[in-house]
Amino acid sequence: MESSRLLPVKPFRLFRIWLLTALALLCLPVISGSVDANRFGSYIERHANGWIDWQEGLIYGIGRGYLDKNNNSRPRAQGAANVLASASILKLAAGVHLDERETLETLGKGRVVIQLKAFMRDRQHKSSFIDDVKEPYFEVINVASMKGISGLTARLLTHLKDQDPEWKDFPIPTGPRQSEFTPNDEDQPWLVLDARNLPDNQQVQPSIFPKVVNENGEAIYSLQEVEEAALLNRGMMRYVVSDESPEDLRSGPDSIERIMARAQIWPVSEAMAATEKREKRRKYIVQEVKQVQGLAKTNLLVSAADARELKAEDVSSQILKKCRVIVVVSSPVGGIEGGLGQKLAML
Repeated sequence: MESSRLLPVKPFRLFRIWLLTALALLCLPVISGSVDANRFGSYIERHANGWIDWQEGLIYGIGRGYLDKNNNSRPRAQGAANVLASASILKLAAGVHLDERETLETLGKGRVVIQLKAFMRDRQHKSSFIDDVKEPYFEVINVASMKGISGLTARLLTHLKDQDPEWKDFPIPTGPRQSEFTPNDEDQPWLVLDARNLPDNQQVQPSIFPKVVNENGEAIYSLQEVEEAALLNRGMMRYVVSDESPEDLRSGPDSIERIMARAQIWPVSEAMAATEKREKRRKYIVQEVKQVQGLAKTNLLVSAADARELKAEDVSSQILKKCRVIVVVSSPVGGIEGGLGQKLAML
């Protein structure tokens, strides 16, 4: 009799394990591509006439068209706001750092910025009519991308190749530019450079072509060492903010192994084995930025040991060549709506 009562225990335990496993998997955070969006927020560089999203590589420009300055015509006011929004994008793009020396405004002694309008392709992001104020107006927000084959970076590289003999650094060619970028390295790790502990006067400044250097000044990561396809579609660095510690980034508390062990679904020995296997191919390789370098504070210095690790990892997984690089900065984000100064140019 005693043994007959114990017979149903095993199938019930198997069902419990299956159920808890399913629930644990449902609790895992959603991962977009190979970068966990839940871990990082966009680094937003704010200006009175727009903002730059340095994670996504997007430039937003704001424009206002007032009714009383456009014969009380809504279409004309909206059109004027659209023109101003595009002009705001050009102004923001002109101030973007190309590398540690140049902005787009200074590149080629100012010749490039004259052609900047031809480099930019913007689209309308949002249009609103504000009528609960003394002077009603349309506010238009346009957006342009720095990434993709039609983005600012691609058009800029084409210009530099064709018309600027002084510019010598170019990415590794990868054949004809493709409208669709299909990465084949989604299972490979990303480099996370943690720059949050730098002094206030040594904060990282985003740029299109930044560098990572070692203590001897040798460039570990630079434009001429990356593949063009990866550069155009990922950008050389994604600038983000995060409140996670470096330890949590290396092995977050919601990893599948920890969930299974915590729920007592896997024995401790199995959980440890799974963790060891996972650490052989970590999702993130986290390194600390020791200081910034260059006139514009765009280049990041890492320790000699970290530089050696990066070189070895790049040979193994092409982590640098494929532009799988994230920089965590300490600047606050605070949302993307933002206020618009009353003195913004009006049409």
